[in-house]
Amino acid sequence: MYLLFAFISAFSTALGTFLTRSLIQKLPAFQIVGPLFLLNAVAAIPFAVIRQDWVALTAVQLLEIVLLGALTALGGAVVFIIIKKSSASLSIVGSALSPAMVLILSPIFLKVGVRPIQLVVVAILVMASLFPIRKLVLGINSNLTFLLMLAQGVNVGIVAILISRLSHSGVGITQLLIIQQIIAGLIFAAIFWPKDVPIRSYPLLIKRSAFMSFGWFLSFIAIHRGSVLVVQSILSVIPLMIVALETFVYKKRPSLTVVISSIAVIACITALSVA
Repeated sequence: MYLLFAFISAFSTALGTFLTRSLIQKLPAFQIVGPLFLLNAVAAIPFAVIRQDWVALTAVQLLEIVLLGALTALGGAVVFIIIKKSSASLSIVGSALSPAMVLILSPIFLKVGVRPIQLVVVAILVMASLFPIRKLVLGINSNLTFLLMLAQGVNVGIVAILISRLSHSGVGITQLLIIQQIIAGLIFAAIFWPKDVPIRSYPLLIKRSAFMSFGWFLSFIAIHRGSVLVVQSILSVIPLMIVALETFVYKKRPSLTVVISSIAVIACITALSVA
């Protein structure tokens, strides 16, 4: 069942990310990130009412959740920088590196063994993901593009590890999700106060947050019930889903480099998940 949750999560996240591009074209990019995270938390309230899984937190759990929220805010910043400069599909390609980071970090934080063949696939994955897209982020030089994509992959991988650790330590899924989104939202709102975001734009923000919150929720459940590596591998199909949405809505051919990069990433991660 967790595989189904992961696939639905990928599709919901793809829709939310696709909608992000249109929001940035109409509204001040960084000023809307805080409200979006906070609206994600509001959208998750019905899940909390249904599950009723909130528990008292230990000091260690609280610190890890704060770290999770801060890393989520950082990941959101990277995504919005890339979307603002290029396409929604390109913004997610870097996060397809997250299974590689999960593989590297799992022996340390999740006590999961790593086989040599998996390391080989990781190396191929890094080259397939980063080299074809290094020049596609308009206005950013190649070195910074490389670092942005790598940072996004590392960030998403660490976030997945923290979600797994916290959910298996007894923290409620909805508790974790809502606190994570609130922390990320408050960080962004404090730095980029949404003073130029008109009230009439909030229905658009709410629509986007509904998809993203649902995607986050299902990914949390999938990670809790199954393999972090497999879940992150499934989530790596998000780039192709966004490319398909862009092609359908804008009636244009997506960048060949982005398509090839997305396909290569997915092929490598598929091999990684079965290696």
